[in-house]
Amino acid sequence: MALADRDSIPLPSARSLLVNSLVAALIASALMILLHELVHLVTGLVFGHGGTLYPFGVLHHGDLTVTAEVVALLAGPAFSLVTGILLQRWAPLRQRGDLAHLVWVWFAFVSVQEGVTYLCLTPFGAGDTGMAAQLMGLPVVAQFALLGVGVGGMFANAWAFAPHMARFAGEDPVRRNAVMLFPWLWGMIASVLLALLYLVLSGAEMGAGEQIAILAAGTATFVFAPMAHLFSRLVREVGAEPLRLRAVPVIGLVVLAAMIAGNIALSTGLDVG
Repeated sequence: MALADRDSIPLPSARSLLVNSLVAALIASALMILLHELVHLVTGLVFGHGGTLYPFGVLHHGDLTVTAEVVALLAGPAFSLVTGILLQRWAPLRQRGDLAHLVWVWFAFVSVQEGVTYLCLTPFGAGDTGMAAQLMGLPVVAQFALLGVGVGGMFANAWAFAPHMARFAGEDPVRRNAVMLFPWLWGMIASVLLALLYLVLSGAEMGAGEQIAILAAGTATFVFAPMAHLFSRLVREVGAEPLRLRAVPVIGLVVLAAMIAGNIALSTGLDVG
């Protein structure tokens, strides 16, 4: 369907926007984390070390050299950040305007958010970038500079999301909250609870800092969405592009349930290499 043909379609109800946005956000988040961890795993394999894949991380077999471990740690955030930036600028499903397009958009933005969130964790020695900084002996000033870049990246991500808010929801504040505020709120709660479930089921030996980083990432994954409200005045000229959504995204719910089931199964660990 051409974009012009969607001008005559009414905006979906706030309820439909909320349900579809929440499902799309959770699918996108689960996919982003899986790909992020697979990049860690593959990087370790390149250096000759297999690993155990979990829904929240990878434990490499054997001891990597410092250089190899730093590269393996940074590969995940770098992949998420670069992939997210590229996909924000390429929207092949935009004309469809359906749930698949919503998943694409959310995936692009949660990927960028993953990268900048890790930058924010750097001075605290937690997460991929924090551990890499400790291994490299990165000066504290440089670590806090990366924190500043991460905070700036969060605002930039929110600014880039604001036009999508306007396209999906128009000027109606209720619909806008259904696209931004409530998917963040309910998505954050769901993400943290799922991460906690995976951690409990795994029994993996992890430090407190690593566990905190995993749970903290769940709280920040969707934060760019409500932050986009800060830039609402800058997108008043953006025209509405009503989405073609089902009141209940059955296929999306099935996909989401399958991904959660897969992560529960993966919680016991999958040895590769």
